[in-house]
Amino acid sequence: MSSMLFALMRENPIPGLAVASINVVVALCLVALSLLLGITIAMIAWAHSLGARRPGPVRLQRRTIA
Repeated sequence: MSSMLFALMRENPIPGLAVASINVVVALCLVALSLLLGITIAMIAWAHSLGARRPGPVRLQRRTIA
């Protein structure tokens, strides 16, 4: 099968260029998807950490009136 592809590439380089460009597009899509998933997971973890905080006791400053 690969020998047929090499024979086609010798005669006409266009199919090889098409396959290479498809590989580049797929690689860029995978990189974009991984970045999107990373950002999404980071935002979910950040929101979860905000929700898990326990409110501290409210302390009022004492003011002395002289």
